[in-house]
Amino acid sequence: MRMTEASGTTLDEAIASGLKTLKVKQEEVDYEVISEAADEVKIKMEVKEPRQHLLELTKFILESCGFKPNLNITKDDKGLYLNIKTRHADAILIGKKGETLWALQYIITRLMKRFHPNLKILVDVSGYRMRRTNFLKKKAEAIAQIVLQTGREMALEPLTKREKQIVESKLSEIKGVKVYSIGKGASMNVIIAPSDEPK
Repeated sequence: MRMTEASGTTLDEAIASGLKTLKVKQEEVDYEVISEAADEVKIKMEVKEPRQHLLELTKFILESCGFKPNLNITKDDKGLYLNIKTRHADAILIGKKGETLWALQYIITRLMKRFHPNLKILVDVSGYRMRRTNFLKKKAEAIAQIVLQTGREMALEPLTKREKQIVESKLSEIKGVKVYSIGKGASMNVIIAPSDEPK
């Protein structure tokens, strides 16, 4: 935790001094007054803990856009998992095939990296990302088994680039199959084929 002590003739001066030392903005810190005299105010200032910082940043972004979010943050060995829930707007925040969610992930991650450069964050909405990832892995595995049994190629529905990466990662664990794509962008189809056949 980054912290410092600062002083000034007024509270505002002490805060300004502490912010200059830490090179942050006031909304990114917590402070408490240590002592207060007629001609000097001393404070202790510290940069907010990453979980609290992430909570406040996400809440500010979403409330500024008109959402009323319920935020839950958990921590594991990979970093922080932020799950957002709203009463009626989850579908809006997820977007088509999760594209709005990916944009939200990018914005929040970029802003947090400025103050916590080594922190890894996964942003989700009502567990959508977890459900979608698990669904894609199970479906890819099931189709791979059919391909192995029949020796025939099979196509998945059009996937986004990130979804394709999830499928490829799962299929790399299964011997005897390979993956390739036909088309580009939204019309890109992922083909699962026996690995001994040419593309």
